[in-house]
Amino acid sequence: MRLFFFVWSGVWLTFLHGSGLGSRERLARIQRDWYRRAVELLGVEVRCRGEPAEGPALVVANHVSWLDIPVLGSRLDVRFLSKSEIARWPVIGWLARGHGTLFIRRGAHEVEAIIRDIADALDEGEKVAIFPEATTTRGDEVRHFHPRLFAAAIATATPIQPVAIDYGHEPDGGPAQASYAGDDRLLPHLWRLIRRERTTVDLHILPAIPVEPDARRRELARVARGTIIAALPLPRAP
Repeated sequence: MRLFFFVWSGVWLTFLHGSGLGSRERLARIQRDWYRRAVELLGVEVRCRGEPAEGPALVVANHVSWLDIPVLGSRLDVRFLSKSEIARWPVIGWLARGHGTLFIRRGAHEVEAIIRDIADALDEGEKVAIFPEATTTRGDEVRHFHPRLFAAAIATATPIQPVAIDYGHEPDGGPAQASYAGDDRLLPHLWRLIRRERTTVDLHILPAIPVEPDARRRELARVARGTIIAALPLPRAP
């Protein structure tokens, strides 16, 4: 019941945001506080290390769960990039649109359009968060980073802000219950999360990577991925 009322409080705040009331800084603070209350309500303890770079940045993170979004949003004033189908989810899609989420659809022309949208947001001084793996994992690996969206940072000479997200492992050594991948479904996963006494996540905000106008997006993706891997306690490859 508390979660229900909390979601509807977000609907009200988003309605005010969409009405254009208040300054950009005030609205960003309201969004960040709402995300913080969300993770607290879900029993999530965020242990944050490092400070975000000032000014615009392309925030690049590994992707373990839908929970990554409120976790990141509780510590960074950031716009997210999400799959277009989430825009059609009841309530959640409307909230995402109201929070300035950018949506991407499959197809080369769609990718070029979203690169322009990200570049416009960066030019306006905002931080935009992407998950270059394009899928979630169980937290025991960081998959290949797709480099195309890094073009927005190159076009605007905006630094890359790597962020490593670590939910740890269960006592038996298995993947963290917070991970959301494979055949997981949202409502059962949410119920398991709520029933847990405490979920801990380590958020490593790593040093920004400068971007030159002649930088190569594949190299930026490689460096960002390597920086994130180095911050995570991943199993060693044989």
